[in-house]
Amino acid sequence: MSSLINRSACKKAVLDAARYRNKFTRVGQDVFVHLNFVLINEIRKIVETHPSIGKTIMMGSKSRTKREVEETELI
Repeated sequence: MSSLINRSACKKAVLDAARYRNKFTRVGQDVFVHLNFVLINEIRKIVETHPSIGKTIMMGSKSRTKREVEETELI
């Protein structure tokens, strides 16, 4: 399976997060493998816990109706 992560964006985020800890300048291949694995597992968890209604996968305890979405956009 191909990677779901953007390597350059992940590298920048990891090095930015580590900036205050030490002077790291490189990110190992195993970090990218781990991040990709975590992302795939999170996607599976979201899909498995999502109620089987509607056509859109959304975050939150319930899927909102079209009217609820439109009402929040008006605010």
